[in-house]
Amino acid sequence: MKAMVIGRQSSSPGLALVDVAPAELGDKQVRVAVRAASVNRADLAQLAGTHTFIGGVPQAQVVGLDAAGEIVEVGPGVTDYARGDRVMAMVAGGLAQEIVVDASMLIPIPSNWSYIEGAAAVLGFMTAHNALVTTARMTDGESVAIHAATSGVGMQAVQLARYFGAGLIVGTTRSDRGSALLGALGVDEVINTGSADFAARALEITEGNGIDIVLDHVGGSYLSMNIEAAAVKGRIVGVGRLGGAEGLLDMEALAFKRLELVGVTFRTRTTQEKAEIVHALRRDIAPFRPDAAHRDIHESLRPVIARVLPWNEAEQAYQLMSGNEMLGKIVLEVG
Repeated sequence: MKAMVIGRQSSSPGLALVDVAPAELGDKQVRVAVRAASVNRADLAQLAGTHTFIGGVPQAQVVGLDAAGEIVEVGPGVTDYARGDRVMAMVAGGLAQEIVVDASMLIPIPSNWSYIEGAAAVLGFMTAHNALVTTARMTDGESVAIHAATSGVGMQAVQLARYFGAGLIVGTTRSDRGSALLGALGVDEVINTGSADFAARALEITEGNGIDIVLDHVGGSYLSMNIEAAAVKGRIVGVGRLGGAEGLLDMEALAFKRLELVGVTFRTRTTQEKAEIVHALRRDIAPFRPDAAHRDIHESLRPVIARVLPWNEAEQAYQLMSGNEMLGKIVLEVG
């Protein structure tokens, strides 16, 4: 089968569409014919990172962190899915004609979504749901602030916050370019952190009470702002570190407000832990359940897609993402 891999010639990594051996199908696994996969910021780090070498020869590494497609083979022990089911999954090496994945990692694609939308949504919704619902334990009516709200995961966090009944949603950006889109998605207050004080404005619009939940995709210098903006017993969840890995922490304010500061990532989670995230998402959004009576999903959760390209243009897709000009997900159609 064909797969998009990272190869290294001389000292520079690059992408190549090559033939690779299909993976064997094990117990409780399925084989999926991939129709689409999205581009994620972590792909850029994967492309630029250190690669594993075996016997002095660079090892081909299939790229992609998610995939959407149709089940073509079911392994022993799989009871919730059958051949022909449309599914999406977080999976290493998703940019290939076929993937083999544990059935526990699958999410049914809603009937009113395309494969492209499934690929655009799965990783963002898993990340946002785990941060907002599982980690921050959001309850109806709470206020939520989402940094880098125009990112793919940021926009899906906005959608989930509205879906689960947030009383106030604040979204931050570094420019005013995405303000109208964020408003359409459900953001009540857009704060341009390039020209406004996030903490001061957050306290102003909450009448001094502060924000109950802060989802931070930026990190770095935003930590001190988050502490200042947070409500008593607020929860600050560090999801990304686009602005750096280190920030200033006011331990007195942390204690005074009785704040929770938690970091999340998929990189150190076991397969079982990832499966639990999938289970939680399927539990809370009915059309994702394997036994759902119908598969239609609320339009407010439809992912925002900026660009669709054929998968042999993956290099261009990565360049578009690195340019930070796209509002929405970039998706590759696999053929």
